[in-house]
Amino acid sequence: MCETPDLLDCVLIGVDGGATETKAHAVACDDSARPTSFELRAEAASRTYERVPGFAPLPVAEQLTPRDASRLELSAHEEEQGALWVQAAAETVAEVIQACGARRALVGMGMPGLKTPDGRGICIINNGPRIPDYLDRFERQLVKMGVELVAPVAALGSDADYCGIGELHVAQGLFRDVDNAYYVGCGTGIADALKLRGRLVRFDEACGWIQKSWQIPSALGPTFERLVSAKSMNEGYARLLSTDVTREARFPEVDAAAGAPLATACMDMVALVLAELIFERLDTIKNGRREAPHRGDAYRALTVAHEYRGTLLDRVVIGQRLGQIYADPRFRSVFGAKLDSCLTAYIVASDDVEIMRHYLLGNALKPGLICASRLRAAPALGAAVAAVQALGPAHT
Repeated sequence: MCETPDLLDCVLIGVDGGATETKAHAVACDDSARPTSFELRAEAASRTYERVPGFAPLPVAEQLTPRDASRLELSAHEEEQGALWVQAAAETVAEVIQACGARRALVGMGMPGLKTPDGRGICIINNGPRIPDYLDRFERQLVKMGVELVAPVAALGSDADYCGIGELHVAQGLFRDVDNAYYVGCGTGIADALKLRGRLVRFDEACGWIQKSWQIPSALGPTFERLVSAKSMNEGYARLLSTDVTREARFPEVDAAAGAPLATACMDMVALVLAELIFERLDTIKNGRREAPHRGDAYRALTVAHEYRGTLLDRVVIGQRLGQIYADPRFRSVFGAKLDSCLTAYIVASDDVEIMRHYLLGNALKPGLICASRLRAAPALGAAVAAVQALGPAHT
């Protein structure tokens, strides 16, 4: 429970609003007046979004032109799907509050996609409906459910930024004890977060010199997100097997560990492409983006010079589902070891002496360079931290 007078009898909740489900977690802090550490409480709730028949996300390229319009033109299917997303999120928050025996809440919330100028809605999204008035609708729904908010939700934050905030502020976070780190969370999509020279660096503020994973074409053609997010990995494997991933769940890492050839090939590809992405980060941070025509005009337009140039990372953190697979001894031979080997090959092929000296020990990666996140709910934890920080200096 929050304990300062203005937060009396309330529960702190972080919401991770993903593209397939929304999850709410109660969060505890060591000192609600000046918190230094946060951790998950036991109370949590989740909802998988119902799917509206006939709804399909508008291609991102078609969302760019109207994003600055005062009112986006949404189809009836998109409006209906958006309403289901908001309803699901409100239900999870109400369920957590009830489980905590509270009536009032302080809520932080992260969602994928680009946000509206006021930070309260989604105007561009890759895997879901645009909801330009998300927080207005969300807060109204909570009022109908009898929930009292201590303060309005400060903003609909980036789930990727909140992963970085969680890794920095939570006791088990892997950004806490290093100055320079990259987080890549591979779930429904890919979440990117950076800590450079001791501070979190939002990809939106660094967009002049580095792109997000969903924007960058890999050497194989599709974007990194389309190849190595856990969702894409599972869907790609289902297509190889000619099965329906929504009806018959087959996980390539499990089948690969059992010796299935197609699954092994799938995991080989994921390891290779994820290694390519990680090396792109190591190299771009130290040297600025390379000349890489296959990455497209937007990548070519990035500036080579940037304020963090010359920085070498202390750690790469893999989060969400691929982080779990990387850390699981059952899948070490079919994924973890292959990822390490592929990244080593990229580093050696770079012929950059500083990069090789910093990241390699002999003919292998330095121990501890790649770590799996220990936070099972990094985005929700980060959202809760951001909610407390938004209250002002007395709470940070």
